[in-house]
Amino acid sequence: MLEEMDRQAVVALNSFLGSHAGFDKTIELLGQNGLIRGLPVFFPLVALWFYKNDLKTRARLVAGLIACFLAVFITSILQRQFFVHTRPILDETLHLWIYDPQITAGWDRLSSFPSDTAALFFALCTVIFLESPLIGSLAFIWSFFSVGVLRVMTGYHYPSDIIGSFVLAIGCVLLIGRNRYVTALCERLLARFQSAEYLVHATFFIVLGEAYENFPGLQGLFKELWALARDLRR
Repeated sequence: MLEEMDRQAVVALNSFLGSHAGFDKTIELLGQNGLIRGLPVFFPLVALWFYKNDLKTRARLVAGLIACFLAVFITSILQRQFFVHTRPILDETLHLWIYDPQITAGWDRLSSFPSDTAALFFALCTVIFLESPLIGSLAFIWSFFSVGVLRVMTGYHYPSDIIGSFVLAIGCVLLIGRNRYVTALCERLLARFQSAEYLVHATFFIVLGEAYENFPGLQGLFKELWALARDLRR
């Protein structure tokens, strides 16, 4: 029953596309343009980092980013190791309108549950919400639209993929990002480098840059290390 509801929701939302080029282009821009999609979420993070200039706040933000990476890493593992359902745009039985047919070529992950992009954004929104409920709520509303509704509409995900990511992301931030041992460790590390804050700021921006594209460098590094360990065991 849930699977059928998923399919009906994707088909219903996707039916709004394909009839007006201007509308299609707007949806593509809002859902796929990294700057438009990410600015309402990443800008508040940077603002919070500099706003209070407070060690404890920054420690919580660092711990939150660790939780964000964990959420993305878990979703990537689940997509690759546990097949739940075929990604909508790859399922020919749905007959979806796709704005760029070439986008389905060479897709390396057939399963779409849960969404790694949604997990990242919802985790970041949770980090913001715990520091500023008002700004965090606005970030959540935008993320539900940009990485939720629009990605279902364009066939990247089913609603259950988004809901699963939402639960996983919030759980990771609450369990890791607000864990007192993790935040205490982050605070000690930040305190150690207080005399060289430029190094801390540089690292923070590099991590944010990685996060902007779902940590491609870190994920690639883990894949290579995993492959190396597997080869060594042979």
